[in-house]
Amino acid sequence: GGFGIVYKGVMPSGEHVAVKRLPAMSRGSSHDHGFNAEIQTLGRIRHRHIVRLLGFCSNHETNLLVYEYMPNGSLGEMLHGKKGGHLHWDTRYKIAVEAAKGLCYLHHDCSPLILHRDVKSNNILLDSNFEAHVADFGLAKLL
Repeated sequence: GGFGIVYKGVMPSGEHVAVKRLPAMSRGSSHDHGFNAEIQTLGRIRHRHIVRLLGFCSNHETNLLVYEYMPNGSLGEMLHGKKGGHLHWDTRYKIAVEAAKGLCYLHHDCSPLILHRDVKSNNILLDSNFEAHVADFGLAKLL
């Protein structure tokens, strides 16, 4: 992730999760690396094309955010990484439409409305069926 390391974890139920570790705020700092923005936005919304925040925990050393796991990584990795260029055009189109549906929900159906402010291919995650999920709400603003 942009501000932290993302780990793959397994819950006692066997469910795979992604755990994003963010540094805790240093004494006297007001910068939390997007931790509160993630909780404030993803904690209150549910949409098929927005990544689900399953939980979080925080202490004086670190902040952890627990998300649903996306086995196909980011769209950026799929297009430009080691697996790069192996998406057919119909799949690329489907991903673009699904990401747009997620953003449309944020901009038109949420109350208050949410601006993501960091839309890029690395923040579009792909599940096992290559379904798109908008992620990384660290820069998001509520309107």
